[in-house]
Amino acid sequence: MSKHSHAAILSILAGIVTEHIAALRDALAKLAAPSPSDEDLHQFRVTLRRLRSAWVTFAPVLPASFVAKWKPRLRALAASTGPVREWDVLLTDWLPAVQASLLDSDKAGRAWLDEAFEKSQEVRNRAWGELRAGLASPDVPEMLFELEQAVAAFHADGEPGRHSRFARARAGALRKKLIRRGRHPKRSSAPRLHRARIAAKQWRYLYEAFYPALGAHAAKRYRSHLRKLQDALGEVHDASVSLDCVADLLDEPPPLSIVSAFHKRASAARKRAGRGLRWVRSHKAL
Repeated sequence: MSKHSHAAILSILAGIVTEHIAALRDALAKLAAPSPSDEDLHQFRVTLRRLRSAWVTFAPVLPASFVAKWKPRLRALAASTGPVREWDVLLTDWLPAVQASLLDSDKAGRAWLDEAFEKSQEVRNRAWGELRAGLASPDVPEMLFELEQAVAAFHADGEPGRHSRFARARAGALRKKLIRRGRHPKRSSAPRLHRARIAAKQWRYLYEAFYPALGAHAAKRYRSHLRKLQDALGEVHDASVSLDCVADLLDEPPPLSIVSAFHKRASAARKRAGRGLRWVRSHKAL
């Protein structure tokens, strides 16, 4: 890669970061309102995930000192939103799905679920309050301003140009990472498949958020396949994390019918992930 193209790609990154910072500020303003919605938090999380994915996409041209400073700071900000997300997934998806799967005669399972709903909602509300307080502190906007200033040095005059070769090389690298992490989806550990999910998400964000800026294009079917694979791998992770989280809240362990419902859904998700990974292995990155 020439020095000129290196600088041009960094300039593209600067534009992407600036755009995402503006979106994060808008989301923060909505979250600071008297009655923010779950969608407001979702948009903040999605924007932050895309911003963090830029560090992966543009890794070959980023200065090491820049990565060392900003990658952990953005990771910490993202981690602060994690608990609310985990409880929301449990309350809006997993517990209702398990409830619908239980037999009417399963009194023990239904009683356990009723208590799980109540206590999970309490913990979720506390986590939401703590998150809002954290995001309302001056530390977050100050960090965004500092990041905006840091990337200002990367901006360059002139048209951004096309850098499709760089874009496709990064897609190929993420494809290899996904294949490596996604080996043996039917028996790999949930944490390992979670790392595969992250790679799939980074690859999809490359296509959706960064390819246009780099002058490249990816077919819609590729993005669709990656989203489905990401969702399947996410269910495997959520099955493991969600059950452990809610089980820790209750005095009684989950009845066998509850455990079975979680495991059955995780097993189906592993099969879907296996099909998705076979598709990835048989198709080159665009």
